[in-house]
Amino acid sequence: MSVPQTPTQAAPPSPALQTPPPQAKTGEQVPADKQEPDSMPRRYVELWNTGNFDHIESLFSPPVAMVSRGNRVLLNYEMLRRVISSWRKSMPDLNFKIEDTIVQGDRVAMRLSFTGSYKERLFPGTAKPTPETPRTVRATEMLMFHLKDGKINQIWEEYDETRMHYEMGGSWHTNQELEAASGQSPKSAPSSAPAESSPPKP
Repeated sequence: MSVPQTPTQAAPPSPALQTPPPQAKTGEQVPADKQEPDSMPRRYVELWNTGNFDHIESLFSPPVAMVSRGNRVLLNYEMLRRVISSWRKSMPDLNFKIEDTIVQGDRVAMRLSFTGSYKERLFPGTAKPTPETPRTVRATEMLMFHLKDGKINQIWEEYDETRMHYEMGGSWHTNQELEAASGQSPKSAPSSAPAESSPPKP
């Protein structure tokens, strides 16, 4: 999910279709399981947009699993702080915009777009940003949340990583180019570029 802009979200549905959110008495907080179903997913997106980690633990119902690019990892708060901080340092005006939201039972699906001014290299294999070559990153993302007791228990993610890397100055090569660069014969050359050790995006 560059950094601190006020996030712009998709227009809410017609008031006639909305269910009024539960009202808490002054000084009281509405329990997570009594809030709107997409409340915690929206706060998760807000976390990426603001980098404010003060209430990070209140969003989740541990243990929390993240599935991204076919890999499943258990999230911990320190990991999430580190990843979000890395992205925000690279793109200080990072902004995720919620384009669509679908709620079905204890699952919430979101379609998002995100933009950021690229200021510092985030992934290996991409260009180092310079004042002479300003870059703006634009890409899309799909998130699916599973909720438990009103809080996030699992996240599935797919985002346009290829476009994002390209806009960061990344380049791709054919097998023949890789073979020539490594001095290997076609039989022993790898079939694709080496895997990158880059910060994940939960």
